[in-house]
Amino acid sequence: MKIKRIDTTFSTDRMQESKDFYMKYFGFKLAYESDWYIELTTQTEDAGISFTLPQREEGEIFGGRGMILSFEVEDVDAEYEKFQDEEITICQVLQDKPWGERSFVVDDPNGVHVYVYKLIEQTDEYKTLYSPFKEAR
Repeated sequence: MKIKRIDTTFSTDRMQESKDFYMKYFGFKLAYESDWYIELTTQTEDAGISFTLPQREEGEIFGGRGMILSFEVEDVDAEYEKFQDEEITICQVLQDKPWGERSFVVDDPNGVHVYVYKLIEQTDEYKTLYSPFKEAR
């Protein structure tokens, strides 16, 4: 299977706040909007985020707990500086992770963690841990 596009849909009653958050802080653009559904896409349109009301006429209510949305960026330090200038809570300060990512975390209006990262060199310990998986490919 070759995935051409990824789109994540969040069920929320904070659709407008979510739209504003991802457009302002991550550069998404509006692709579609109705009273119960909003679709945003990246600049290259190869990925998207959508928001739908938790419950309309029928269906299960979804609360969005336990979700993390990850964005790989080219310059995580510059992105982190932008967030420091905003009135937004940073849940995890910028730090290097031993598994090979430099990252920080903010929460969107729904409480979903947004993990922003750039790939960096793994520690020797993690290289050893991951090498059997790489060799198996």
